[in-house]
Order: sequence, then C-alpha cells, then structure tokens
Amino acid sequence: MSAYRTPTVTGLDGMLAMVVGEEATSKAAGDTAVTASHHAVFVDRDGSPVATCSCNLAAAANLSCALSMIPPGGAEAMIEDNALTDMANSNFYEVMNIFSSLFMDDRSGHLKLADVGAGAPTTALENAESATFTLDLDRYGRGGEIVFRHV
Repeated sequence: MSAYRTPTVTGLDGMLAMVVGEEATSKAAGDTAVTASHHAVFVDRDGSPVATCSCNLAAAANLSCALSMIPPGGAEAMIEDNALTDMANSNFYEVMNIFSSLFMDDRSGHLKLADVGAGAPTTALENAESATFTLDLDRYGRGGEIVFRHV
C-alpha cells in the first residue's frame, strides 16, 4: 500500500480550476511518455524523496502564466523561446506547491516541495505509482502533459 495517494482527474481538475479557471480540465493519458522540461520533487518529514511531478514545456509555461494572469501570448512566447522567464519559474514553483496536496489525504503522511527545476527529475523513486494527464487549459492552450509519481 502506498503512503501517498495517486492524483486523479477529479483532484487535478479541482486544482486546475483554482489556478487557471473553471474551464480547465485534464484527461488521463495512460502510459503516455512525457518529455519533461520541468519537474518538482517532494519529500517526507525525514527529507526523503517520496513524489515527483514532471511536465512538458507547454504545461509549465501555461500553468505559470495562468497563475498570475499573464496573457496567453506570454506562454506562447516562452514555448517558442524554449524557456520560462524568471517570473514564470517562480510561478511554476507556486503551482507545484499547490499540486503537492494532490498526493495527500487524511491517511497519508505529510510531504513538502523540496526542489523545482528544468529537465526531468534526477530523483529515482523505486516501485513508484504514477498517473499521467493531458491538460486542456482553456485559453492557455491544450497539449500540456504532466506526470505524477509517488511511493
């Protein structure tokens, strides 16, 4: 039995509604491989890595811009430039902090955000459970992909 819960469409859609708006949705993507441009690593109370979240550039840019209501064109420019701005990186950190609650419920241990960065996480989680989603972020675009892994 896992110490943390696997994020669901319903849970992720609730988080997306808070960050992007009510029209944002997700869809389970099965075993779709995500080309990670950005990641987050979450640790337990002892500082051990217990969960990760990775996403492609479209998801990182669009979620980051939506958080502070930067117009969608700002995200499109970052995708074209293949990099997030400093402000978008800060916003991405905040989005990942919000998403940490997707792993917890009243029976799980506590976890906290420990690291956010570019590329795929270097943290390997043995025997991790995972859930992959495709995002439709309404005016912030479609095609974002995100994968959550946890022990």
